[in-house]
Amino acid sequence: MALRKPRTGHTPARRLTWHCSIRSTTQSALTDDHWFDLLRQVLTATVIEPEGDPEACRWVAVRNTDDSLDVVATVIRRDGRWARLHNDELFARFACETFARDHALASRR
Repeated sequence: MALRKPRTGHTPARRLTWHCSIRSTTQSALTDDHWFDLLRQVLTATVIEPEGDPEACRWVAVRNTDDSLDVVATVIRRDGRWARLHNDELFARFACETFARDHALASRR
């Protein structure tokens, strides 16, 4: 946050963090590697941390249970620019659906 004003001339907005909860509804539990792959797809799709971007937002992920993951990220990138979060929910959902289809995961619903 301290970098935003000097580098861009803009003050930070009130929303300083981004939060995403991901829950698995599959019959079998996801492995740690699956969760990591899914997390990377969501972070890339939402532009929180696109691949190869060293100035991306900082984030942390916490697995609360075997079937859920929470991700929290700053919305101000390391270079002081604001993360572009337009339609982030839609992109996160699309990344999850693509992951489920690519891994042939069936829902318990």
